[in-house]
Amino acid sequence: MSDYVNHDEIEDLHRRIAFAEACSDPLNFDQMLSRVCGLLNEWAQADVVTLILPPEDDNLEPMLHLFGQQPVLPLSERCVRDDCSALLSELEYAHLPGETLRLRRGADIRPITGVIRDDFMYRFWWHEMKMHGETVAIIALYGFVDWVLSARLRRLLTSLMPTLSTAINNAGSVENFRISSDRDEVTGGLNQRGVFEYLDRECARSSDKQTELSCILFQLEDYDSIGGTLKGEKVLQSLYEKITANLRPYHIVGRIADAEFVAIMPEASSNEVEIIAGKLETIARQITLDEKPLVVRTGWSTMTNCTADELLHRADESLYQARKAGAAAGYHAG
Repeated sequence: MSDYVNHDEIEDLHRRIAFAEACSDPLNFDQMLSRVCGLLNEWAQADVVTLILPPEDDNLEPMLHLFGQQPVLPLSERCVRDDCSALLSELEYAHLPGETLRLRRGADIRPITGVIRDDFMYRFWWHEMKMHGETVAIIALYGFVDWVLSARLRRLLTSLMPTLSTAINNAGSVENFRISSDRDEVTGGLNQRGVFEYLDRECARSSDKQTELSCILFQLEDYDSIGGTLKGEKVLQSLYEKITANLRPYHIVGRIADAEFVAIMPEASSNEVEIIAGKLETIARQITLDEKPLVVRTGWSTMTNCTADELLHRADESLYQARKAGAAAGYHAG
């Protein structure tokens, strides 16, 4: 019995060391979380690890990071979203429907080795992490089977949480600084730098998983006369708010020029994108510019195994044709 206990203690020590190493680099938040979640997936036999980060701004919703051993399909993702929302309500932190949680997908932990399931998921362990009385994050483990963790593993996971809390707090500070440099001062969405960094990551993910990646470019017509004015800023803000309100939570919108925006849509087909583009043009007409409906031209592209430049170039060509057709229609109408 003594040898058995010693073996367990040695194994747990090795796990603590591995966990500390995974938490040691705060400069790359996603990479750190991927390493941590990979260990938790392995030790607890979890299919999905989620991390809920409370926002610093009361006007924002909590951010839900989702890491799966294999790609998480819609039904399973919806179960996780709804359960995380219920958990936030239980803790009296926020009362939000699951679909409104801002979702950030992490790396799929392992190569696809079997059938990808799209079933109900169970939360079989969770922990609220605090520093100085403030909630840093809430972590939860999910599986397709309602596991019951051993007392030893529960003690181990609980003992690791202070290390993870410190790492998340440090990495979050770095991430917030990075995010602030990637934000457009007018709309609060991504700026050109932020768009390209996000798009580079999604292109790599699309190539790795062989999934489609789509984007829509949309250009405001007749904006030059109000560009750089308070009136122009209000138009941009209103357009950004209406667009983001009508896209899915994991679709990202950024401003890449004075009057040009891009919407990035992972795993959206060309048919879906075409419908969404038409919807955005209709939404824009609800905004007035000099007492006339705002005119927005759109161009889009859907690709796999592409770079950010290739995806945007194809969308830009589509936008050019749309603006050319719009100008011709205006000319003949006159």
